[in-house]
Amino acid sequence: MKKAVLIGLAVLVTAGNVFSARKDEVTLVLMPRDESVTRLGLDLAQRYPTLLVSYQNRPNGTASFHGWTGKEWVNIQPDAFQAGDFFRTAPDSALLVERAGSPFPEEFVPAEAWCAAVYKIKTAELRPLLHLTGQYYDFGYRDWKWFSENYKLPMDAINPEGLNIAWYHRQLRDNLAKRDVGADDLQYWEAVRHPTPPPVVEKMAAEEAPAVDESAETNAVEAVELPEEDLGNPLTNDVPEAVVLSPANAEEAREIPAE
Repeated sequence: MKKAVLIGLAVLVTAGNVFSARKDEVTLVLMPRDESVTRLGLDLAQRYPTLLVSYQNRPNGTASFHGWTGKEWVNIQPDAFQAGDFFRTAPDSALLVERAGSPFPEEFVPAEAWCAAVYKIKTAELRPLLHLTGQYYDFGYRDWKWFSENYKLPMDAINPEGLNIAWYHRQLRDNLAKRDVGADDLQYWEAVRHPTPPPVVEKMAAEEAPAVDESAETNAVEAVELPEEDLGNPLTNDVPEAVVLSPANAEEAREIPAE
């Protein structure tokens, strides 16, 4: 059974359409075993790379899990879920949906070892759930329109900010109308764990350059015997100043034999 989950979810990951900014990311969607919520999860899995798992809280504080293979729901053992042994391709992030008053057990929150980021929507009410899910996935216009029509909810109800909807997709009265930003729905949103950025490795120039023995360099300079002639300034490599001779001195200089 465990093998079936591994294969089925891996196939589902590659089957998503490419409509959003998350088209190249695998999202683990954890949803309570509820008909309307499960329907939303299945619709998301048709559009985005998704590991879809439904859960049901148990009275003893644990939960039972089932994974969608693309054809059927199969059982996932709780210990396999905790260890992240139920998938072939690890998720980049997890979106956890909770029913109001029925929190997801903390011990089953996806571990950082196999899922870097975890976000939570603390309501299963369809309108705010669609609103926040659409923001998380960064729905394009086609997605907003599809979910609005198929879930019989006005566009302004599930996308009050008008995200990714151009002016020409609206009627004039809609463009001029004052819009509710839907800030109240943020009460249901929680960032459980943001992805940890990679460590910044600082390389000091002194560590890369070879050590210089200043005393040895000083001794080497002192050991050099400079000729009596002026060869210029050794610090700047200046050329010695020219000596200007009068015609008589120049003639006299030519008569002096070279040593």
